Amino acid sequence: MQSATNIVRDVSVEVTTRVRWGECDLQGHAYYGSYIPWFDLGREKYALDIGADYRKYQIATTDLQVRYHDPAMYLDDLVIKTWAATPRTLTYYYEIYRKNGGRLIAEARTVHAFVDIERGTLTKIPDDMHLAFIEFLERRRKQTGKPAGNPAGPEPTTSGD
Repeated sequence: MQSATNIVRDVSVEVTTRVRWGECDLQGHAYYGSYIPWFDLGREKYALDIGADYRKYQIATTDLQVRYHDPAMYLDDLVIKTWAATPRTLTYYYEIYRKNGGRLIAEARTVHAFVDIERGTLTKIPDDMHLAFIEFLERRRKQTGKPAGNPAGPEPTTSGD
């Protein structure tokens, strides 16, 4: 069984959405803040696919990094690809593509920590979620026949081109 720190990009999920007018400026470009809910969609899809119920946990976002490559436009159909790494925190990686043409629009990384409500402190990932995460990875690797690759996935570039 793979270590929890060896989470690879080839074990990912995809979800689609369409850019709505309310997510755009007057020129029809998606506002940069609109991307955060799209990352949430990817993270939610990932959690549902592994069988994790986020309602059972208190989770805090501790970091967000985004690199924008090309503007998403009004009525663009988008594909959000998501993969993750753990063990002490959940680190999610995202790529958003324009469905028509496959152009990379944005890439991002978010880090999430679990919160012990009684103590008011950050804590490690709960055992049941960690186990669900590992089992999901093993199932997906068996389905795809892909070996372990780049641990934890790429870091988005946050400096200039």
